[in-house]
Amino acid sequence: RGCVGLPPRQYAPHRAETPARCQGNIMNPDGAADPSAPSLDDASQSEAARDTILRATYRLLEDTGYAAVTTDDIAAEARVSKATIYRLWRSKQEIVVDAARMHFGRVDAPELGSFAAEIHWILEHRAEDYRQPGTLRLVGSLVGAATSDPQLQAVFVDWVEQLSRAVRQVIQRGIARGDVQPDVDIFALETMIAGIVARAVIAQQSFSRA
Repeated sequence: RGCVGLPPRQYAPHRAETPARCQGNIMNPDGAADPSAPSLDDASQSEAARDTILRATYRLLEDTGYAAVTTDDIAAEARVSKATIYRLWRSKQEIVVDAARMHFGRVDAPELGSFAAEIHWILEHRAEDYRQPGTLRLVGSLVGAATSDPQLQAVFVDWVEQLSRAVRQVIQRGIARGDVQPDVDIFALETMIAGIVARAVIAQQSFSRA
């Protein structure tokens, strides 16, 4: 069982990554189990701990990049024990994968009546993922790590496919409405839109200028 509530000062920054042990689920500042605290066996509390850890992980990734973040750092930032972390994930990579997927979520364009309006909606909402301070540094560090880590690589494959899926849906609506040519090269259009996203993000432009 994991433990939460241990203050950051209890963790030494680069200590060996061995799961901690405790007597109960919630710990007092002195490291002793708190018998009056609620159990993390409760599903809602376990989900709350998971959400807290993922948000803490993402903050650290934005601040320092992937390579510099350790499990000890995540535990300290989230104010939980490493035992709690290892109860939910097996490795730092798994935590980072879930944190990235939580942040880079699905993009599903509403029906706005025109191909142009719906594509613009997709571009602007995807751009929101990159407008927070530190996000470009995070993405750059993850791209570098993904070259040798299949789990992180899968995050980017999934992210690209989400954008492609949303674009295909909008193209099919446009064809049905008649504002997109039925013989359009869908793959070429997807690729062009991905290029617009990359250019706008790197140059920090709005999509009206990109």
